[in-house]
Amino acid sequence: MLEAHGASRILASFHDIVPNWIFTGLYFNDDYLAKHPDIVRKFLVGLTKSFDFVTNHEMEARKHLPKYTKVPEDICMICALRELQPAEPIARLNEQQELMVGYGFVKELHDLSPMIDYSYLPEGYRK
Repeated sequence: MLEAHGASRILASFHDIVPNWIFTGLYFNDDYLAKHPDIVRKFLVGLTKSFDFVTNHEMEARKHLPKYTKVPEDICMICALRELQPAEPIARLNEQQELMVGYGFVKELHDLSPMIDYSYLPEGYRK
């Protein structure tokens, strides 16, 4: 994608170096979950359907990118799309933590398991 904009050639992509890096997540506080569990479930059903759509209809999904990203369509048709997963294994999260500690971005490892609850996901996506 950068070459298409005149940038120098990239020797390795981010995913070549750290495959399946988790860039983001969804967070709901306990109070919201207690008050609106059905809304959270419905939102996550919609999200997993969108992940399935992108996975199974990649070229059609790419056509929607210019509208939402303002990136030109020709670039959207060739850019890398990340593998979308609604639930990440705790081992991958811990591996990322270890890298962040190793490079000094965080001071110590933390137990993330109390913060992760996949029970609101549709059953087929729970890990």
